[in-house]
Amino acid sequence: MTSAERTVKIGALWKEPVSFKVTVVQEGNCRAGHKEGEVFEFSWRSPEGICSESFVGMYPVLHALRLRGDMRELGSPTRNVRVYTCPSRVIRFKIEATYHCHLCNQPLQIRDGEIIEHRLENKEQNLHVRVCPDCYNKYKDKTLVW
Repeated sequence: MTSAERTVKIGALWKEPVSFKVTVVQEGNCRAGHKEGEVFEFSWRSPEGICSESFVGMYPVLHALRLRGDMRELGSPTRNVRVYTCPSRVIRFKIEATYHCHLCNQPLQIRDGEIIEHRLENKEQNLHVRVCPDCYNKYKDKTLVW
C-alpha cells in the first residue's frame, strides 16, 4: 500500500458534526409570530424565520450542545435535549441536538446518556475526528491529514 493510499484527507470528507431541531412547544403573544409545532432545522447557520432575540438567548445552549455538553446537568431528562423559554417569557422552544459522524454524516446513537462514537486521530497534527463504527473500521489504519 502506498503512502497516498494510507492517507485520508478529512477536509474533503468533513461533515458538520451536530445538527439541531428547534420546535415551538408553547406559543403566546409573539411579535415574531411563532406558533406551536413550528420547526427550525439547521446545523452551522442560523435558521431563517426564528426570532433573533430568542436565537441569541438560546445560543449558549446551542453552543454547549455543539461541544457535546450534557443537558441532564441542567435538569433535562435527556443529554441532547433542552427546553428554552424566550426572553419575553412567552414562547417555549425544545432544542434537540443530533450528533453525526464527521466523515459520513450518519447520526451517532446515544445510549444510556453517552454518545456512541469512535475517535480517529493524528496526534502529530493535533487532529481528531469522531466517527461512526463503519468509518472507524474503514479508516482506523489510515493516516489522517486535513
